[in-house]
Amino acid sequence: MEGEFPNLDKMVACVAPHTSNWDFVIGLATAFALRLRVSFLGKHSLFKGPLGWWMRKIGGIPVERSAPQGLVQQVADVFARQDMVLGVAPEGTRKKVENWKSGFLHIAKAANVPVLLIYLDYKKKVIGFGPLLEIGDDIAVEMAKIREFYAGVTAKYPELA
Repeated sequence: MEGEFPNLDKMVACVAPHTSNWDFVIGLATAFALRLRVSFLGKHSLFKGPLGWWMRKIGGIPVERSAPQGLVQQVADVFARQDMVLGVAPEGTRKKVENWKSGFLHIAKAANVPVLLIYLDYKKKVIGFGPLLEIGDDIAVEMAKIREFYAGVTAKYPELA
């Protein structure tokens, strides 16, 4: 591990790059090692069947991605009621995408919580805790700063990053 996880009760943890199911396993193991309770958003289909109860138990929040209306405010409302570290993969998938999803920035802004940049660098074999960002009004500018931070990080499958 590189860096330190901040001693805050509420934040959005941006974890990238996300190109493999191993990213989730490593993130979960890291949270366990640090004794953190982390929530995460996941596609609703992950919460069906025999593993659905387990996904919720470990902090999962199901999201119907075809109808995400109101999700930002719903999650901001959860932050208002309780302490929470919300882990998100800004790509929204393990597949190659040109543009990262900005919902996590809108959530952080609406909830008035910072965003912690966490990286999984497979080349260096580290998980690292980067800067803690207060999100301004210009989401495009904030996303550009975040993309720049992750530019030197090597994903498990770099061709998908």
